[in-house]
Amino acid sequence: MTDDYQGDLHGPHDHPVIATLAGCAVLIAGAVAAPHLLPAQPQAILLGAGAAAGFVLWLAGFTVTTRLSNFGWIAGSLAILLGAGTLAGYLTHRQYEASVRQDPSSFADLAFSPAGAPILPRDVEARGPISRLFAASVQADGNERREFDAAMAKLGMGNLNSPYLLTQNPQTIAQCGELESVKALANGQAAKRAERKQAIGQAIDSATLDASLKQAIRAIAAPAGGDALQANQLAGIDATAQLCALLAKRGWYNDNGYFGFNSGGDAVRYKALQARRAALASEGEKLDKDAVTRIKAEQEKVQAALS
Repeated sequence: MTDDYQGDLHGPHDHPVIATLAGCAVLIAGAVAAPHLLPAQPQAILLGAGAAAGFVLWLAGFTVTTRLSNFGWIAGSLAILLGAGTLAGYLTHRQYEASVRQDPSSFADLAFSPAGAPILPRDVEARGPISRLFAASVQADGNERREFDAAMAKLGMGNLNSPYLLTQNPQTIAQCGELESVKALANGQAAKRAERKQAIGQAIDSATLDASLKQAIRAIAAPAGGDALQANQLAGIDATAQLCALLAKRGWYNDNGYFGFNSGGDAVRYKALQARRAALASEGEKLDKDAVTRIKAEQEKVQAALS
């Protein structure tokens, strides 16, 4: 009798509750970790994978301990783990869905200053790869604009608008050829913009998003077509170079704050070049305004898709 009693104390025992709870804990941990370790999958696959994982965990528990329980515990543990696995698959899908929506949300939350400068969400870089690339592109665009303007200002090309300023700063018309360096700068910046656009386009292509949402984001961050800014800048540099060369002939004089010319042909040429420069400046402003209008229109599509 003593031997039988000792066998009851030290023999195998069933622990279906512990096995079931341990399986649920593993499923929960998997649901939390999966979005960080694996690429997004369709909901049906995740539900099936979750149920399969639940069955595997039940089978492990059955092998270790649940097989010693009565049929009710065995069946109940199986039902619980299958249900928990399916729920884990659903929760994983929701996490993937939330992460997928997070990246496009940067474009839905985009705002503009009164001057038309884009204002990005504070956490834009943490919202996803497209948002991160777009934020870097916006920052680079602003820096390059300032660099271009500074290069033009350094050459003193604003002096070409005033005979008084040009008289005070005659070195301006002595360095007309330096505008070639500004042209090279504009071309270099355009090449960098093209690289950034390509990188953003690739990120959009690889994202798990609806086609309509991809199209709207692409129209905002990587629009198709040529580089209108580059064309405008190069045309402006060319017109300024021609004006600089004209004034470098020194066939002009200060006519009460305006340029007067000894040659009627030079006077006509001067007016045409200044009109061209003014038109290009207006065109540049229109490009910026049109970009804001385009982005706002596409932004509404993103907002509608995420609502």
